[in-house]
Amino acid sequence: MASGTVTVRLPEEVIGQLQKRAAAENKKMSDLVRELIIGGLAPQVVESPTQDMTQVLNYLEGFGGVLMSILFETVGARYFAEMSTNYAMDMESLLREKQPMEKEAKAALLAKFEAQAAQAAKATIDKALL
Repeated sequence: MASGTVTVRLPEEVIGQLQKRAAAENKKMSDLVRELIIGGLAPQVVESPTQDMTQVLNYLEGFGGVLMSILFETVGARYFAEMSTNYAMDMESLLREKQPMEKEAKAALLAKFEAQAAQAAKATIDKALL
């Protein structure tokens, strides 16, 4: 292949970087510059959308398993928390009033607790997203 000469003006700091790199790679500076230019002009290899989608789907599939595990743990924790709260409310009412709490009063108090828990969860999520 025939070759020609091109003269290019570069800032002194770029020339210094090229000299350091050429020395590190044990090359002539002209060889290094030629390789960089030719490499920069080479067509870029782009993965096909199918490959990209496969990678995304594989990632999401693994992530979905993690999310499902978290969901199961959360559901279990909520169940046991609600059961414990009910038990504590019954015990407190029995100790204080010598009788179980009425269903309506208990439901209203549980709704209040749930609203406060939802507020606290929202505040935590808001902080995490900042």
